[in-house]
Amino acid sequence: MEVVIAGGSGFVGSYLARMLVAQHHQVTILSHSIISEVCAHLTKHQFDVSSVTFSSYEDYQGQGDVLINLAGESFGAKQITTRRLSLLLSSRLEILDKLKAKAKLPPIFLQGSAVAAYNEKSAEPQTEASAAAGTSDIAQLAHKLEAATLELVQQHQIAHYYILRFGIVLHRSGGLIKKASYIPPFTVIHGTNHVPFIELNDTCRALIFLCEHAAEIESGVVNLTSPQSATLKELLQCCYKGSRLPPIPIITGFLRLGDRRIQLLDVDQVIVPQVLLDHNFVFHAPNIKDIA
Repeated sequence: MEVVIAGGSGFVGSYLARMLVAQHHQVTILSHSIISEVCAHLTKHQFDVSSVTFSSYEDYQGQGDVLINLAGESFGAKQITTRRLSLLLSSRLEILDKLKAKAKLPPIFLQGSAVAAYNEKSAEPQTEASAAAGTSDIAQLAHKLEAATLELVQQHQIAHYYILRFGIVLHRSGGLIKKASYIPPFTVIHGTNHVPFIELNDTCRALIFLCEHAAEIESGVVNLTSPQSATLKELLQCCYKGSRLPPIPIITGFLRLGDRRIQLLDVDQVIVPQVLLDHNFVFHAPNIKDIA
């Protein structure tokens, strides 16, 4: 396949690009940054930039078999204040606008979203068929992003599309686990709420699986979450597995007032990846204890 990745220099995107190249697919990374800067960033993280092609959004003319859009400001990079919340949304909508302006797009399109779209306080299992009843600030962002995605799909009459509702993506090389290594370990006294997650390798395997089985899998929402839920306590234990310091028990959240990142942890959601399970996708790390 010829796969085009918007956001291919990010945490998930760069790992996905590596996996696709290893499977002998042709990969193009779209970026609005200066290409030399993107290459320098990826090289710093031991990415062989000679194995992929780079293109600006302006030069991209809709080629490829698959377009995977993971682009946008990172949720976890900084505090999500009111101002940054607006930036998180606008950075994603601007990319969709750039893609809408193209004369054509590939017949398979995958767009990143978030499980925040679902009811945030329901420990009852929720599948792709469940209502998008989330009300948090991040949920509102997901709703607007998904609405804009459907507009793009309809405009370009894309044959196969998937709106990817991600849980927290976990891997020792980056994301939440790496950020946790910069602060003292802690646990929460009341941490029995369920937080959706998925291991990075499973994430990228699932994305490739959707691309390869697009003819069989109906377009629509796909949950990118592990089939086994984890509590907040278990999530924190996973993050600090390698720490030699005892965790500090706390009662309240560790993020400052006004930082919406706490909304990603202060949920109680059991999100089932029913679409992937129905099509016999096999998770390699279904349990949070499987994450090495």
